[in-house]
Amino acid sequence: MPVDFDAYQEPRLETPRLLLEPINAWHGEPMFAGLKDPQLYIYTSDEPPSSVRALSHRYEALESRRSPERDELWLNWAVLDRTKGYAGYMQATVKSDSTSLAAWRIFTPFQRGGIAWEAAQAMLDHLAGIGVSEAIAFIDTRNAASIRLAEKLGFTRHALHEKREKLRGRWVDDVEYRKALTLNGN
Repeated sequence: MPVDFDAYQEPRLETPRLLLEPINAWHGEPMFAGLKDPQLYIYTSDEPPSSVRALSHRYEALESRRSPERDELWLNWAVLDRTKGYAGYMQATVKSDSTSLAAWRIFTPFQRGGIAWEAAQAMLDHLAGIGVSEAIAFIDTRNAASIRLAEKLGFTRHALHEKREKLRGRWVDDVEYRKALTLNGN
């Protein structure tokens, strides 16, 4: 069953210790401090936000949950640890062919505690529940932690993309990971 882009409403997702809140403009302020950490951008081409206002503006643009052409769902959740505060975010770009690009970013103080796995699993379960058949992640080959997470989530290596993008003046390679999604999570 294909995803109904017109009817879709991004829900809040819950796990025993986390809330995944659909990102809105007001998330700019609580997310800014965690996203300012340059360590989070070693393996990606984006940069830390320049200000709370700039981040809020970016998040406001994502509130429609759809691409300008309305042919993709742009899903973004702020990950809130119920006792410790905002811990990062999850992203899914749902395509019309019922596949989704998946990405995650967990703030440095929250890494290595299982939050990334718990949040990503909640996102993947939701995607399966709305009819997404496959999740795809592109990960810099040097990003061992993200590769371990993808494999723990059940993604399998699909392809190596050499010199996929130029990152701070240097060509980098990405591994493409894929995971078939089913309603029971297997």
